[in-house]
Amino acid sequence: MPDFKIQEAKLLFKKIHSAPKSYDLKINEDGITGSDEKISFRLKREGERFNFEIVIDGLTFTNTTGDWNNAVIMLTSTIRKIEKENENLKIELAREKLRKYLSEEN
Repeated sequence: MPDFKIQEAKLLFKKIHSAPKSYDLKINEDGITGSDEKISFRLKREGERFNFEIVIDGLTFTNTTGDWNNAVIMLTSTIRKIEKENENLKIELAREKLRKYLSEEN
């Protein structure tokens, strides 16, 4: 696998973290995955550490030099926040439907 330079990896992580809703972020047993229309990535557990892997044009680039454990913690927190926002939106939409239903005459 080609090496993914730390400067590039950090820039990509900042881009992902600044616009997390642009990526299809998922948490799984191996770490975190995400993608948009141009790239896919994963922060993959390797023992006690995480590797940052990027797939673009069918090539996988890997960076193992950074402390990606903190990145995983940050993205996990962001994913949970997005999930909570989505759940709150569903609840609010259901409440609106209930109010409308209750206000209808039989």
